[in-house]
Amino acid sequence: MQPDLKVRVDRIAPEGEGIGKSPGSDKVIFVPYGIPGDELMVAQAENKPRYVRGRVLSVEKPSPDRISPRCLVHFAPGKTEYCGGCDWQHASYAAQLRYKREIVADCMRRIAKLNAPIADTLASPSEWRYRNKVQVPFQPAPGRAKAGFYMPGSHRVIEFEDCVVQPELSVEIVRTVRELSQTRGWRAYDETQDKGWLRHLFIRTNAAGEAAVVFVTRDRAFPREREAIEEIRKRHPRVVSLFQNVQEERTAVILGPRWRKLWGKDRLSEKIGPFTLEFSPGAFVQVNTPAAEVLYGAAERQLYDDGFRPNLVLDLYSGVGAIAFWIAKGAGRVIGVEEVPQAVEDAYANARRLGVRNVSFVKGTVEHALKRLRGLENPRPWAAVVDPPRGGCEKDVLKFLSTRRVERVVYVSCNPATFARDARVLADAGYRLEKIQPVDLFPQTAHVELVARFNA
Repeated sequence: MQPDLKVRVDRIAPEGEGIGKSPGSDKVIFVPYGIPGDELMVAQAENKPRYVRGRVLSVEKPSPDRISPRCLVHFAPGKTEYCGGCDWQHASYAAQLRYKREIVADCMRRIAKLNAPIADTLASPSEWRYRNKVQVPFQPAPGRAKAGFYMPGSHRVIEFEDCVVQPELSVEIVRTVRELSQTRGWRAYDETQDKGWLRHLFIRTNAAGEAAVVFVTRDRAFPREREAIEEIRKRHPRVVSLFQNVQEERTAVILGPRWRKLWGKDRLSEKIGPFTLEFSPGAFVQVNTPAAEVLYGAAERQLYDDGFRPNLVLDLYSGVGAIAFWIAKGAGRVIGVEEVPQAVEDAYANARRLGVRNVSFVKGTVEHALKRLRGLENPRPWAAVVDPPRGGCEKDVLKFLSTRRVERVVYVSCNPATFARDARVLADAGYRLEKIQPVDLFPQTAHVELVARFNA
């Protein structure tokens, strides 16, 4: 058995773990739920030639930034079961904002090897109850179904009675469906045997206090469907639509390709800044609406704050058009590119309803759409706003940008590591990285968004 270690944490890893050293050892020690300034007793969960991954046994001397988590199923030393949803509730919010800037700076030093001004992290307007989307897995348990979130590094569901980053309405709906799963005989999905019916409950809410509820199921059947619809509507009058999504594959991907409306509205609406957008339940929308306004405002400033006025902006990975509409007033023309067909339909419907006439959308993957746009005749200058998924931009997208037909690139990223990788590619192609603005869309977690500007 490996001896326990006394560790002082001195910095944060990009994944959100504490990093420190132990007296008498040269190995780097990664400690989940450790923060700078902590002195900890740590068990060696994994011992490799160059590093150790530890598990906190006790906090010998807490960091000045350490606080007590609000959530009852958050990690604490000695707990054997805890939720993996929020990994930073033990850090003060001011400290979280500092750490997020440090994560961005670390990725730029190690991966991009670029120097650029990094601003202080812009705070989320709300630290709690901010998420407008939740996906809750269901899992069989003796005589009942469990609903909660996974324990870190596993698919073991940890139940909760409350989740302090979700709206109270979402939590109440989860409790109701958990109860209905018992009274209606809905079998929770068992991924080890690929059996059962109810896989996830997917809920979207808006600032008006409305909710769209999606049952993610293994097949098209819906036992006692009409009774369930009536019961949910009776208990939760703020539910405005109910859907079923069918995921037949044995996969960790939550949503399947088949959707069925059970009752109510086709789309949920949300006011984002000056725009009220409507979107289908499966379309991508930022999960923290007030912080999304901060993010989009930062992107707009990066694009226009020095008087730059492009005749064309390519909004790549455009979703339902939120960024496109936000930046449209400063551009001659905006073309959004999005591969999810329903999101493109939503975007066009939003453009018509909002009366925005200089924005259009192309359906398809960004890399294929750019091939069709290469011959586009449009006066210079051009700009691009890119907001890719966590994996960053595809190689063909970076290849297109590297031709420098686009005079300015505003890069919105939810992953500082893949952003740093792509930033190095753009710098090698001749772009100059001018500024980076971190933005906090995910309080109580290590996730950080950023907006950066490149000039040709």
